[in-house]
This record gives sequence, C-alpha cells and structure tokens, in this order.
Amino acid sequence: MAKNNTPKPVTPRTEEENRKRRQAWMCGILAVLNLIALALLIMLPYNCKGTYDRGGNDTIVVTDTTIHERRITNEDQQVSDDIDEAVEDEGGDTDAFMRFSIVWNENGRDLVDLDAHAIEPNGTHIYFDNYRAPRRTRCGGQLDVDMQSPRGRGVENIVWPSANQLDDGDYEFAIDNYNNRQFGVCVAKLKVGDKSFIYKVGHFSKSNPVEIAVVTIKNHQVENIKQIQRPTSE
Repeated sequence: MAKNNTPKPVTPRTEEENRKRRQAWMCGILAVLNLIALALLIMLPYNCKGTYDRGGNDTIVVTDTTIHERRITNEDQQVSDDIDEAVEDEGGDTDAFMRFSIVWNENGRDLVDLDAHAIEPNGTHIYFDNYRAPRRTRCGGQLDVDMQSPRGRGVENIVWPSANQLDDGDYEFAIDNYNNRQFGVCVAKLKVGDKSFIYKVGHFSKSNPVEIAVVTIKNHQVENIKQIQRPTSE
C-alpha cells in the first residue's frame, strides 16, 4: 500500500495557549535572575577586593596572613580598644588623622623585634631608623613609639596628625620581622579618619615582610583603602 505523504494540518495555538507560553518563559527568566542576585548577595561580604561589606562595616581581620572581611564582633572591638590602650600607655598619639599601630608579645613568650613601616607617596620611608620622634616628614608623619625586642608587650605607632599636611598619593603600610625570630601573633590597627581596621598576623620571616594596606589620599581626603596580604609561603 502506498504511504500517504500528505502533511498533517497544524492546528494554530489559541491566544490563551500563547499567553501561557509567554508567562512560562518569563517565570523561567525571573527565576534565573533571582538565583544570580542571591549568589551575588552571598558572595559580597567575602569580597576581599573591596574595603567594606554591604552593611557598611569597616573592620577587616587578618589571621595567619589570610584576609577575611566580615562584620565587626565584640572581640574585634576589644582588640581595637586594647591596641589604643597599649599605644597610649607608651605615650603614643591615638587621635591622629591617620595611624598605624602594631602590638605583640602580650603573652611574654614572643621575644621578637617586629617593626612598623610606612612609605609616603614621595618615597619617604618611616621606620625605626628614619623619622622617629621627634623628627617628622614633610607630611607630618613620624614613628612616635618604637620598641626593640621587648621582654614585655611590644608596641609601635606611626602617625600623621592632620589630613591637611598629607600629599596626594599612596601611603603603604607593612610589618617587618627584624631579627627573624619565631612568634605567635601580632595584632595591628590602621585608623584613617573615622574608619578603623584590625589585623591579626601569624608568624612570618624577615625575608617576607607582611604588607598590610595602601591608603590613597587626594585633596587631603581618603580616596581609597586597598587591603593587601602576602602569604608566608611565598
């Protein structure tokens, strides 16, 4: 018997079927967009390239030289207060516009000589052998607390009292292990204007100092704060 090759007639969709089809497509697209938005919201607080999380919190904690950005906790606030108290006990300035402080050996077992370092936009290097108080840079920067291998709590503090003296450009901050001894943890605080950042840094070698942050100043105001971390394995 011969096959019937006559095509079957196509029944056109009704307007109601077309409406339901369009509605299904729209629901699918909206579902995909919602999933993308949810993923971005989950990832945002852990984006280390930025400075603040979506809640406007500004404390970044660094543990064993790995940066984790998260909401400030009571423990972080206590560490921040303890650093301020340690600096003040040694006669350092805690009211400066910009300040970089480090504290270590609070347990009495980390007998190491850690040094706070800062480099101004014109290359001026502030550390134990350069621009120690009472000497100041053109921008007003100085190391006003310096300790060498303290048997008790160690403290160092670099300050710029006024924003009006600051040159435009990048201000770099780092910590150096001068005598290359083992230690447990060093806590640090970077204060710029009304923003503060707390760091906890584990042991690192002298050949591999830990770069902490870069603050960019423009027209005597903070333009950007870039967080930096250098792994001890490098």
